[in-house]
Amino acid sequence: MARQRTVKYPPKRGQFSRSKIEKAVKEVLEARGVRTEPKRDTYKYHLKQGNKIIRSGITNNLDRREKEHQRELGNDVHIQQVGKRTTREGAKEWEKKQRRGTL
Repeated sequence: MARQRTVKYPPKRGQFSRSKIEKAVKEVLEARGVRTEPKRDTYKYHLKQGNKIIRSGITNNLDRREKEHQRELGNDVHIQQVGKRTTREGAKEWEKKQRRGTL
């Protein structure tokens, strides 16, 4: 009769955050000389009520974010995507400029 052994892999759910895993993978790839491009997974958007922009922001899921705004402000608001998807860092910089009114 074969003996059963207990395997402690994978680690318990939530033990490692996604960002820590991505960082570790990036370090390994860079150590091996593989170039890594930052992910372009963030959308910039204007929240509009009619033709008036009432807010600007960033998100990785436009549909979900629009529904959140509609729950908060009513169904007469909608999201208009600004430009193409970009990196999170680039989107945050755009958002800062929007708040300062420099764009």
